[in-house]
Amino acid sequence: MRPAENRHAPLAVYALLGLWMAIGSLARPVAQQPAPPAPVLRGFSASRAAAQSALEQRLQRLPDPARIERHLQALTAVPHMAGTPASRRVAEYIHDALRSYGWQAELVGYRAWLPQPIEVHLELVAPRSVLLARPEDPIEEEAASYAADVVAGFNAYSPSAEVEAEVVYVNYGLPDDYARLCQLGVAVEGRVVLARYGHSFRGVKVRLAEENGAAGLILYSDPADDGYVAGDVYPRGPYRPNSGIQRGSILYIFRYPGDPLTPGIPATEQAPRLAPAAAASLPRVPTLPVAARDAADILAHLGGPRVPREWQGGLPLTYHLGPGPATVRMRLRMDEQQRDVWNVVARLPGERDDEWVLAGNHHDAWAFGAVDPSSGTAVLLELARVLGQLAREGWQPRRTLLFGFWDAEEYGLIGSVEWVEQHRAELAQKAVAYVNLDSAVSGTRFGAGGTPSLRALLREATDAVTDPRTGRSLHEVWQQQSSREPVSAGADANLPVGLLGSGSDYTPFVHHAGVAALDLGFSGEYGVYHSRYDNFQWMRRYGDPEFAYHAALVRLAGVVLLRLSQADLLPFDFLTYAAEVQKAVGALQALVRQRHAPLDLAPVASAAAGFADAAARAEQVLRAAAADAGRSAAINRRLRSIEQALLHPEGLTGRPWYRHTVFAPGTDTGYAAVLLPGVREAIERHDWATARREAAALAAALERAAARLEEVARLAAPEPPAAPVPVGAGAARR
Repeated sequence: MRPAENRHAPLAVYALLGLWMAIGSLARPVAQQPAPPAPVLRGFSASRAAAQSALEQRLQRLPDPARIERHLQALTAVPHMAGTPASRRVAEYIHDALRSYGWQAELVGYRAWLPQPIEVHLELVAPRSVLLARPEDPIEEEAASYAADVVAGFNAYSPSAEVEAEVVYVNYGLPDDYARLCQLGVAVEGRVVLARYGHSFRGVKVRLAEENGAAGLILYSDPADDGYVAGDVYPRGPYRPNSGIQRGSILYIFRYPGDPLTPGIPATEQAPRLAPAAAASLPRVPTLPVAARDAADILAHLGGPRVPREWQGGLPLTYHLGPGPATVRMRLRMDEQQRDVWNVVARLPGERDDEWVLAGNHHDAWAFGAVDPSSGTAVLLELARVLGQLAREGWQPRRTLLFGFWDAEEYGLIGSVEWVEQHRAELAQKAVAYVNLDSAVSGTRFGAGGTPSLRALLREATDAVTDPRTGRSLHEVWQQQSSREPVSAGADANLPVGLLGSGSDYTPFVHHAGVAALDLGFSGEYGVYHSRYDNFQWMRRYGDPEFAYHAALVRLAGVVLLRLSQADLLPFDFLTYAAEVQKAVGALQALVRQRHAPLDLAPVASAAAGFADAAARAEQVLRAAAADAGRSAAINRRLRSIEQALLHPEGLTGRPWYRHTVFAPGTDTGYAAVLLPGVREAIERHDWATARREAAALAAALERAAARLEEVARLAAPEPPAAPVPVGAGAARR
């Protein structure tokens, strides 16, 4: 806070100015100028909205693209895979930067099961011998691309194994693909299957290979998906060259994410641990990623029928299904042990420490990680600096701000999951919302996902931020962009705010702890995901050469966090949420009719209608609610508990770590969200007993959420005026 004399000095100036204007008005008539309209901000009283707008304008003047660029250069200087000394050094860099910005920061460590490769060997042994699994080619003009400490192309959590078998091509390796192979009479049991990346999480592909009896799985990046068919390849363009390898974890995060040996509890030094053989999230099929050029050598030697037309990829040859005569030998040896992971958790204390507004991103990368994850890390560091500067100038957040820089996300969301598991009870009492900034900038197209209660806040925040390229509001550009693009499943019909499944660090907050969340970023032509080419020079050439969109994201995330931190009444929108739920219930009822399922969804539909009615009543009274401090605190406690009310106390059947009844990552999608997942997936399995049990749990959750909204409406309703005292009543009492 500034010294008192400086704080009051402008008042004297304003007083003299007012006197001068008053004297002038006596001398000549002046046309009356209408006062500018007070800004209307969701959750803010009229008396505080103007101050909030001024605070946001101060914040938006502060981001510095040059500082963000320097952060990104430092963060991407060397490869920094989780569990390595380099990852620890990145955590220390972040920690020191945050402390210099005035935040309270600490390193928080866990011990997790993190295998690393000792040997990765693949060769074609028939009908001729070709050594495969070749490393990525260096780029002549980039010294970093010659770095010897980039990890070999591998899939984390693949078991060690040696396999020799014929190959079968399985397209994307998804359920419909295996069903098609069965129709065509092509067996995969005992063979190595070759699948291209895309259309689902790689761990789902591994599970399906396992369920279909495959002896091994080779994953590759097809040029039709992110290589030369899409555009020029790096360094001439932003897409994956033929030698580019997509590393990545195959942990079964759709069962539970985090350390596979400590499900549901934090992976501290003393935590009890499962044996790896008992861990349900660990795959059993040896799996290896290769570049397109390696896949071409295998596909060129496959016989059998020609593939269905839609299975043909972008390599310059006709794809065949096999099996054989292409035969491969895979030899994988993994160093399996517990390793240290290091989160950085920072705090900017608020006036009220019983409410937390959180933001975060991971800091580990498979190689240099310029887009994934360091673009978001650099944005979050600059936002911490900007907020720290506001604090040094006298501002204090109303609610405490908490930033998490998570480790080992790439292995399976480990750093964030372990921290949430350790702090779940405290989050249940204090958390308002979480904002995620993973892979935050790879171009200029804005996109977002989030829990429905935060969509209105996000749209309103984009009105306050300017798009760097056009100079128009980000909201207007987003609308124009969305009108040209198809709206994805689960997205809003007006602006595509998708639902949150999994694949980044919002997962434990939403699905395990019941904290509302947003995931924000600018995307573009990004074909070098999880390869050594995702580096600082790629960002300078193609992603964001001027770092203008990094700075724009600092502004947008800053506005969102300021509104969540400063609002009188938390700026949630449960009308949108209820509409999403009712639409999903209608789709579920249609599925039941289509399948002639023995399932009565009337109680679920009734509970969804009750949720919508309660949301409408709460919205009506919240708009007119007075910002009385005592009532606001009570209302906010209930508002932030509504997401938790939608959790299943016992978790979803078969995967109890996932507790949200309205959405979860799909068992066959891995990342993409499934609405009303407990009921829907049970119907798809024809498991009617589970469907009935999950339907009852869903209805109960919606009723709990409606009851909390009814409490909000009751607390926010204006108090009736006191009854007038009759004339003479006082004299009569005397």
